[in-house]
Amino acid sequence: MEHQGVVFPARVGKIACMGSIRRDRSIFVLLAVLLVLPGTGAAKEPVRLQPSSKWHVHYAADSCRMGRSFGEGDQKIVLMIDRYQPGDALRISFIGKPAFTGQSEGHVRLRFGPDEAEQEVQFYPATADDKTPSLIIRGGVRIAAPSPEQVAKYKASLKAKEFNFEWPDITPEQEAAVTYIEVTRAIRQPFILETGSLGAPLAALEKCTDELLDHWGIDVARHATLSRKVRPRTNPGYWVTSRDYPTQMWMTGKRAIVQFRLDVDAAGKATACHIQQSTRPKAFDDAVCGAIMRNARFEPALDATGNPIASYWLNSVNFHL
Repeated sequence: MEHQGVVFPARVGKIACMGSIRRDRSIFVLLAVLLVLPGTGAAKEPVRLQPSSKWHVHYAADSCRMGRSFGEGDQKIVLMIDRYQPGDALRISFIGKPAFTGQSEGHVRLRFGPDEAEQEVQFYPATADDKTPSLIIRGGVRIAAPSPEQVAKYKASLKAKEFNFEWPDITPEQEAAVTYIEVTRAIRQPFILETGSLGAPLAALEKCTDELLDHWGIDVARHATLSRKVRPRTNPGYWVTSRDYPTQMWMTGKRAIVQFRLDVDAAGKATACHIQQSTRPKAFDDAVCGAIMRNARFEPALDATGNPIASYWLNSVNFHL
């Protein structure tokens, strides 16, 4: 199931946004930043679901996806994991009746067990094409929750107007140590997906994302030794604002998550905008690319010898009433 086939419910509520976000007429547009915080408290006993299919990895021109089914019948959950570039961030969706929630937004607790700490992450409820309940985790998730010290450094970088903070790498050993994914709170039935070691599946996903650069016309060899990645000159949280919310989508109460990628030339100019994944309708995609291409400003990537090089920059935008 592709995210294009997911429909968000039209409901109005509050949202807590990170970073600098402009607000207007109770509409919020969030340029997502990878940040997940540890959660607290305990949930009721989750059901343990064994695999009911093999892992499947899908190689697309602009993204990579792997998925697997767990459980059977009314307890079946389909896990989808997307990645849009080389790195640690995962975009995760759960499709199945246990993932149903009566909330229009909120937080679930997510844990990559047995070694990693529980994380509290935001979600959107959704509905698949066949009306199956779905839970889409907003923003990127990493296997390891950030420590308080890392969060403090991240916040300090924003305060200093530095918009290229890098989280510590997730090691192959950490990936291999994960044997289950636990999801609790705010859903009909908390569950544990008995994934087995994620080492080999995530290695296959990494192979796919490494090949993406070649598809994009990126000099893979020079990118392997960059001395600096593309970095924003201004706060990306101001590049897409509430004024960019498509009028018809606002009037009908529609939400969206739009993942995009920009080509950035050796002068630091964004030359093209590509939609990697979107919940649609297309009006949201057009709004994102239009606003980003008008407002994005970058310092170019530098190769190992300090020379500017054509590269890319990507992120996602959440449209939320």
